[in-house]
Amino acid sequence: MNKSEFIQHSKNKPLTEVALLLNKKPKLDKEFILSQINGIQKAKNKLPEFYNTPNIIYPSKLSMEQCSSERTGIYKSQLIEGNSLIDLTGGFGVDSFYFSKNFTQITYVEKNVELVETVKNNFGLLKVKNVNILNTTAEDFINSAKEKVDVIYIDPSRRNENQRVFKLNECTPNTIELAPQLFKIADKILIKTAPLLDIKLTLKDLKCVTNVWVVSVNNDCKEVLYLLEKDKVVEPKINTINLTNSNQEFYFDYKTESNSLVEYSPPKNYLYEPNSSIMKAGAFNSICNHFSMKKLAKNTHLYTSENLIENFPGRTFKIETVINYSLKDFKKLGIKKANVSCRNFKDSVEQVQQKLKLKDGGGIYLFATTDSNNKPILIISVKIKVWDSQIK
Repeated sequence: MNKSEFIQHSKNKPLTEVALLLNKKPKLDKEFILSQINGIQKAKNKLPEFYNTPNIIYPSKLSMEQCSSERTGIYKSQLIEGNSLIDLTGGFGVDSFYFSKNFTQITYVEKNVELVETVKNNFGLLKVKNVNILNTTAEDFINSAKEKVDVIYIDPSRRNENQRVFKLNECTPNTIELAPQLFKIADKILIKTAPLLDIKLTLKDLKCVTNVWVVSVNNDCKEVLYLLEKDKVVEPKINTINLTNSNQEFYFDYKTESNSLVEYSPPKNYLYEPNSSIMKAGAFNSICNHFSMKKLAKNTHLYTSENLIENFPGRTFKIETVINYSLKDFKKLGIKKANVSCRNFKDSVEQVQQKLKLKDGGGIYLFATTDSNNKPILIISVKIKVWDSQIK
């Protein structure tokens, strides 16, 4: 059995099982095969177009984790337009691939020769004909670039993959230092960062930011995008997007957010939990005012209303009852199973489950939180229909 046959035969097996099988077949390239099977398994949901194309070569496990998904790749490719784009951190080529569908000419730049050869193979299979693939560093390319393009795209990575990074200048290439050179080549720069990076701190470090997109897929925050436009000095528009069956969008800016006043209230009939993009962006007051809701407490980012608010970009619950954080009070309800969430609360989910003797799951949603009087409370609720919407 050669490596291609082995991959096809084992592609649906757990990687640990595949690794054990490969130990008995020393002539096969273990590292390559494990990368391919991992890639196939991840691509099935993350990159369906790649998955459904025969003979695609997949990169290392780390590269597969870091690359954009099909949904985020398509989404970001529609945010900007023009004839020419340079992808300075090409990687596995997912973003270049989706940009190529909307731009006339793409230049893919990547310093890792193995990734370059992989992308050449894959783009041939995917019938991509408008991407120029270059094996060089972003810095060397910029220093030698002579022609202007419409957009530069860059996805800087952590210098040390084992280190948690919160600042853009801790990533490579250093986009903050490179920005003046990049603006000599293009009037627009689109930067992708991981959600861990602090948005407000990044905005302080960057100049000429006009838009920020905080992108989630099914309420899991995946990436943050910054659009820089040469010589423009404006209050950046913060776009939060949760890609679901139909998309949830909410727009605000930090100046309005800081000037917004909110009212606090005990839980009423309905409870609202904003989606992960809104939470990451910090639109805590803006979302409250837009929907005329009340907030439970200053640091409790849960909201309430007397009447049902439709089209809320997040999860909506009907409140059944509110009680003290007490085992004695809770036992009277006779609840044995619930989905527990803690928001601005002294105990963890595990501690709450242990104290209340609760199993996970079922149709009850229990929020352990703190009210405006700094009192720990339990909100017992049931989830109601989530309206996916576009909120301007």
